[in-house]
Amino acid sequence: MEHIQLNNEPPDAVGALAGGIAHDFNNLLTAIKGHASLMMNSIKPSDPLFEHITQIIDCIDKGSEIANQLLGFAKVDAYYPSFFDVNFLVRRAMETLELKGEKIVLDVDLATKPLMINADPDKINQVIAVLVDNALLAMPGGGKLSVVAKSVALLNGTAEAYGLETGFFVKITVTDTGIGMNAETLEKIFKPFYSANHQDYPGKKGLGLTFAREIVQNHNGVIDVWSSVDVGTAFSIILPLAVPIENSDLPSADEKLVLGNEVVLLVDDEQRILTVGRELCKALGYKVITADSGKKALEIYAAKKDEINLVILDMIMPEMNGLETFLKLKKQNPHIKVLLSTGFAIDEKAQEMLNRGCNGYILKPYSVIDFSHKVRQILEL
Repeated sequence: MEHIQLNNEPPDAVGALAGGIAHDFNNLLTAIKGHASLMMNSIKPSDPLFEHITQIIDCIDKGSEIANQLLGFAKVDAYYPSFFDVNFLVRRAMETLELKGEKIVLDVDLATKPLMINADPDKINQVIAVLVDNALLAMPGGGKLSVVAKSVALLNGTAEAYGLETGFFVKITVTDTGIGMNAETLEKIFKPFYSANHQDYPGKKGLGLTFAREIVQNHNGVIDVWSSVDVGTAFSIILPLAVPIENSDLPSADEKLVLGNEVVLLVDDEQRILTVGRELCKALGYKVITADSGKKALEIYAAKKDEINLVILDMIMPEMNGLETFLKLKKQNPHIKVLLSTGFAIDEKAQEMLNRGCNGYILKPYSVIDFSHKVRQILEL
């Protein structure tokens, strides 16, 4: 079993630089994805351009994953847990998996009952994506990819071996029939930027497995790995099972655009975000007012607060950031509805906003469908 605690912290200057690059990168991706989503929703799937736009959005999502890795390196990324069913998350991940014509047999085995955990669904989805990606890389000539989710009980001896308390857990196992890894490679796969040679394991340089393990550890779980040369590899994610609840924060797979007609104040210091945000809101039926700074937003809201139904607020802005703007807006109207739009996950400032009455958040880059549901959700509170 492989389970190592990471203690190496990046230098503050490097972390700050990585965070700044990730912020600017996410803003750029948000603008591109917004325009691409608008185009996709204005043409039919039979249109020859539809597939091109789909590929553009896929590339944007891959770019967002890179930005998330930078955020993790900067140590500004945080977790926003909710209760959800692991079965649903795994099923959705496998439905969107592109095997690209490779000779891969996919076998998905999910539990018959809900496997509820209290975790950040985006983070757990990232872990699954890393493990599946590595499994496909290990099978360049084809093979079988198996993904199994089930509940397990860890008793004294087994739990102690994993460094966990005894109890019930969810176990997600990703298995491939690829070329496998030897003992020397197994000892190094969680090291940052490690890349095994092609004969042992056709991995790629990066931070994928490093962050995957860190995410699991931060959810009080472990990653267990087994591998044998010319046989294959199995990664297991073991996470505490939570008390089941009826509702999940994850969207259903068949979600469609939801429309409205309210007035929205959109606040962001990036002109390209204001441009695409305005078009997204208009496409959904909303009337839009824009502000390119916190100060301008306060002036507009003071003059038109009886008309404005929702404020969509960026976090990182010069002179007056999102938190400062929010608190001053809150003084003007204690019942104001605010959606935080951010390229970061929930950090201390964002969490303070949520604790003090901000109604929700959406991560950049987002699609028009995600945007439409989040806006509608908050307006109907």
